[in-house]
Amino acid sequence: MIEKTFRCNYILLLLILFAFTFSANAQSDLIENPAATPVQRDGDWWNNRHKTIVDRLDSNPELILVGNSIFHTLEEEDRKEVWTKYLDRYRTVDMGISGDRTENVIWRIENGTLEGINPKVAVVLIGTNNTDGNHYLNISTPEELANGIYKICALLNQKLPDTEILLMGILPYGYNPNHRDNINKATNKLIASFPKKNPKIHYINIGSKYVDENGKIKKELMPDYLHPNAEGHLLMFEALDADIQKLMKQ
Repeated sequence: MIEKTFRCNYILLLLILFAFTFSANAQSDLIENPAATPVQRDGDWWNNRHKTIVDRLDSNPELILVGNSIFHTLEEEDRKEVWTKYLDRYRTVDMGISGDRTENVIWRIENGTLEGINPKVAVVLIGTNNTDGNHYLNISTPEELANGIYKICALLNQKLPDTEILLMGILPYGYNPNHRDNINKATNKLIASFPKKNPKIHYINIGSKYVDENGKIKKELMPDYLHPNAEGHLLMFEALDADIQKLMKQ
């Protein structure tokens, strides 16, 4: 009798543990990834910038640049040489908005920035703001950030099935080793595998161009250890040029 009672209690305990595990997993599946959930930012300047980008689509671009301030700053006065040398040879639309995270880019893609166009190549560089704990309350994990970046690529592929996606690794950040840069590097390891999931995605990491032999960011290329200056942008598109030209022909 005691043995039978013990068996019943043991089976009941197993059932409880199973039910708890199933419930926990189900709840985990229901939790949204903030980095992959579309978010519209506040502020007239952001919405005006978004509208400006949408208005530019009338040019029927061959090349689009999808990202944050690292692309947005290409429109500064001292970046004209980058356009003359590398971008004006195509009908290029710069879709960068300063401060954007993956979730903001997802919102923009779902709200007009890809409508009525069929570019040959989309260059994507996004993610460093998701790991910025100085300006944002929420810091993405590498897995969350990689999933957000993949959702951007998936939406590009869905809306622009003929477009080749040149996905850039997140650029290095900071002069000294830091948590933000470590998350970015871990994310790059994850997104480097995306071409295996989708042949329209082509991964390139040019981060080594911006660091010296000791792994320190070259201040002459990134004065704030985050944004390329004019020389840094020239170096960027020199490094991307062969890949962009090759993808334009596919």
